[in-house]
Amino acid sequence: MLFYHFEMLDNFIEKNLTNNIEIEKENINQIIKLYENKKSNLQSITTNIIEITDSINPKKLENFHDTISSFKNLFEDINAIHQLAYQLKSDLTETLALYKNMENNKNEIKANLVEYNKQREELSTKIFHFENQYNVVLNSAIAFSLKTANKKAKKMVPISNYTTTNEKSRIDIELEPQDNNILVISEKEQKAYLPFFYAEVKNIFQNAKQKYQSLQDVVDDLYILPLNRFKNSSMARFRESFHLIRKKENGSITKALDLGLELMFQYELNPIVIAACRNLDELDIYLDCLDENELHDFTCFEIKFEIMPQLTKRKQ
Repeated sequence: MLFYHFEMLDNFIEKNLTNNIEIEKENINQIIKLYENKKSNLQSITTNIIEITDSINPKKLENFHDTISSFKNLFEDINAIHQLAYQLKSDLTETLALYKNMENNKNEIKANLVEYNKQREELSTKIFHFENQYNVVLNSAIAFSLKTANKKAKKMVPISNYTTTNEKSRIDIELEPQDNNILVISEKEQKAYLPFFYAEVKNIFQNAKQKYQSLQDVVDDLYILPLNRFKNSSMARFRESFHLIRKKENGSITKALDLGLELMFQYELNPIVIAACRNLDELDIYLDCLDENELHDFTCFEIKFEIMPQLTKRKQ
């Protein structure tokens, strides 16, 4: 559909408008569907990369940051394509509605068609820009992912080391069915015991009974974490920020990537605290307190450190 000249549209409107608009609406629908599939593909690849963050060489942090930044840009480009495509689809529907009273609305229809064509070209430009970047970023990310995954496979610890022991957990949600407002970072046990909302644990259990047999299973799986999970602190900050937005806030992947990139190199921020925050509000409050160097004002949950006792030197 190419409409630049207002005065040349009368014949088109009278003879070809309805059929051409229906064809164009189908073209727009195909574009929307295509980029929904590409967004889904990008989400899967991004999620896979997030899952192998523990195995990324600390020397490759800048490389990782650049890769994820490129992915974030691609998601923003897809969102822009979708937004414009849906707007064009709405504009076509509006123009068809005006056609019902063509004689009174002819000038408005002509104006709509001229504007539509300009917007359609803008959409084509956005698509061209996206496609130029898409394959380059995708190939780079896949290569990066495969290389890291191979390293991870070589370093994998036998699965038996991760199985649940019969040791009684210090958190007993069955005995105390209430919110836990304490974060315990135990050097002795090499574990972090995260705070939780009882209602949230109950909701997870009710929606995943095929995975968990009790509320305690949920707590043991999601709220008691090994400290070595946070060994690579920069990657841990990114991963926990990403999970906070995606899993706890049900936020967009773009917002999750944005927060992860923002906090990745904030070295004074303990990644365990990010994992402990039950929602974005708690993290925002903690960051404000951290910026003001007034962590005593943070009251969303208590933070306790259990440090290994220092051995005293025997006198000679």
